[in-house]
Amino acid sequence: MPSNSEQLNLNIFDYSTTAYTVVELVLDSDGQPVDWIYRYCNQAFADIKEFRMDAMLDHSFLSLFPKADEKWLRVYYQAAYENKPCEMISTIGEEKYYVTIMPTGKRGFCSCMIQLAAKIKTPDEEEKEQLEKRRYILDKLSPEYVSIYRIELNSGKYQILRLADNTNAKKLVGDNPHVFATFDEYAVQYADSFILDEDREEFLDWLSCESMKKKLQREDRINYHYQSVSKDGKYSYFEAYAVKGQVDDDNFDIFLGFRNVDSILYKEKAIQEKLKKALDETRLNNEIISAIAKTYQYVSRIDIQADYFEEISNRDEEHLEFIKSGKLSENNKKVCRAVVAEEYQEAFFKFVDLTTLPDRMKDEETIVLEYRMKDGNWHRLRFVEKKRDENGRLTHVLCVIRSISDTKRREQSLLYEVDEAKKDAALKTRFLSNMSHDIRTPINGIIGTLEVANHYPEDLKMQQKCRNQIMESSRYLVSLVNDILDMSKLESGDVITEDISFDLTDLLNRTNTGKQTQAADKKVDYVVEWDRSEIKHRFLIGNPVYLERLLTIISNNAVKFTNPGGSIHVWCNEIYSDSEHVTYEFGCSDNGIGMSEDFIEHAFDMFSQESQSSRSRYEGSGLGLAIAKKIADRMGAKIEIKSKKGLGTTVIMTIPFRIGESDKIEETVNYKEVPVEGLRVLIAEDNELNMELAKFMLEDNGMCVECASDGAEAVKRFEESAPGYYDAIYMDIMMPNLNGWDATRKIRSMKRPDSATIPIIAMSANAFAEDIINSCISGMNRHLTKPLDQAKLVNALKECLGRTVHGEIL
Repeated sequence: MPSNSEQLNLNIFDYSTTAYTVVELVLDSDGQPVDWIYRYCNQAFADIKEFRMDAMLDHSFLSLFPKADEKWLRVYYQAAYENKPCEMISTIGEEKYYVTIMPTGKRGFCSCMIQLAAKIKTPDEEEKEQLEKRRYILDKLSPEYVSIYRIELNSGKYQILRLADNTNAKKLVGDNPHVFATFDEYAVQYADSFILDEDREEFLDWLSCESMKKKLQREDRINYHYQSVSKDGKYSYFEAYAVKGQVDDDNFDIFLGFRNVDSILYKEKAIQEKLKKALDETRLNNEIISAIAKTYQYVSRIDIQADYFEEISNRDEEHLEFIKSGKLSENNKKVCRAVVAEEYQEAFFKFVDLTTLPDRMKDEETIVLEYRMKDGNWHRLRFVEKKRDENGRLTHVLCVIRSISDTKRREQSLLYEVDEAKKDAALKTRFLSNMSHDIRTPINGIIGTLEVANHYPEDLKMQQKCRNQIMESSRYLVSLVNDILDMSKLESGDVITEDISFDLTDLLNRTNTGKQTQAADKKVDYVVEWDRSEIKHRFLIGNPVYLERLLTIISNNAVKFTNPGGSIHVWCNEIYSDSEHVTYEFGCSDNGIGMSEDFIEHAFDMFSQESQSSRSRYEGSGLGLAIAKKIADRMGAKIEIKSKKGLGTTVIMTIPFRIGESDKIEETVNYKEVPVEGLRVLIAEDNELNMELAKFMLEDNGMCVECASDGAEAVKRFEESAPGYYDAIYMDIMMPNLNGWDATRKIRSMKRPDSATIPIIAMSANAFAEDIINSCISGMNRHLTKPLDQAKLVNALKECLGRTVHGEIL
């Protein structure tokens, strides 16, 4: 069996003159230290203790000495069990010793190193020694230093005691040592002549009389290193060294010497480079060792034939609560039942079975098992070949355990991503299938109806019927495209959230009026429950475009899924308000076909329709409620659906707003009575066909129309016209040279009376909510989306003309 010295690798201390020992702590039944045993000591340590070295080894302290000092027991325990090093000074007789106690890396053991410091001196002896050192320094300054000065720091007066030839200082003063009145002037001139610009400020700060006095009031001596450049461009390193001289109330004398330290610095640099290289190599080796060690949370060595194991390291004792050594087969059973998940216990037992391990590793250097713990973490246990006998049969292995929970989580995450990708692919396939059906159906109707119309060219009644059918299919196709684009925009997150002012009652009136007409055409009763509604704050700040879109989607669904003879009830009620904010509840209830409880969970999914027959019976993309949910999320709103199959559906929307100011929005007159005949309007449109259509619709209502091919021409025409010449402007958005938004900003910024009041109405293929908001921000009064509708084109102008305050978009 190897000796303690060999086990602990301590042979290097055998011939050291520094006293060194390794002790093993002896603990009582309560785990408290009561004694220690000398497991190793060198001759230097035995000499201090005045014992023979062989008489101390493997003997306890109490067997050699009558009583153990509690102080040593405490510091030994901290090093051996808490890994806390300690440094202290101990006095034996008149000798002072520096003592260092360090952990050894093995629990229960610590090392102690003792070095002779110096003989203890009395305060008088210490002071005398300091005086002798100072006198010695002063005696040695003359031959070593190239220049020495005596300076009185209060006045700055100085005396040159030594000035060697061929120095920068000698060149500066020449033959007149009193050329400068004070040392500060001398230092400034020296810095200007021989110090690099980047070092000049620091040099003068240190050598100023005031600065040296402050430093020497706190210390007896100070020094400073700097680089000097001679006239011929040679660089040299110097040290300035200052010590106190006579100091009293009136004088503060110092001695200041300068010496060349090139040779010292060069040697130091060489030494530092060697040390750095050695340090880098050591650091690299340590990093490699540490990196390997960090790979595993647990390492132990196993003697297969003896069925014995011993722990080497355990960096995760919280989760790997193993005993330090013992019989492996017994310990494996306890560990497996305690911490290994039940479904992996059988595999774990088979893997750690030492009776079969040599055969399993006959041709293998390592084998591995992955298993899950009861706490949910994953581990990878690996046996690594350590030793084989003369026949090549495995006798010893290393057991290493690594946590692989993160790796497993990444694997599961990748599997989840694959599953989600499959779902996305299925959704895209479903999307393409649905869109193919929903887009081709109205297109097929349009083409087929045109063929029917061509077959009856003389039948005016049939021609009108065909045109109506084409118009209906076209409108459905537009709504379908709008839904797809809205959903795409909302999914991307690329939306504008800027809030604007609006009148809630005006928005509700506009929304409900359109729905009442739609419901009446289907013979459905559409009831606005004003007696159930309470609106205290009608002027709000928020996103009216999103709000109107949300309410329209919900009411559209109510009308679509309520059979003729049914009824729909809508209401708006203020449920909370404070000085700045208000929350409204918007409700829509119908007695239509309703939804099953299972379907309600998926009602907000894209393309969700409860039965395949709904796609043919009830036209729609299946995106309405999905868009509504996205809009509600953007507005910070809550949307809730309550429904029963065959009984109807109730949708409740709770939406927060900021309270607006009533003086910013004024009442609207009955715009239907506003005349438009004879008005002169300007149309800005770059597409000739769209220009002709808009011109026809407006002229058909008795208006005089002038045209501009882009935004720049529209701005020019308005600027060159007399105030009041144009009554309104219809503005496309996407135009060359100058788009509609920028053209509107230019018109609104002109200094003429009608620039701020003239109605400017957007007519654009840009139908997203942010496009409508951008139109409002640019100064437009309304935003109409293409394809154009004659009634909407005219009514938008009437609404603008019917307001006393322009520039609002509701």
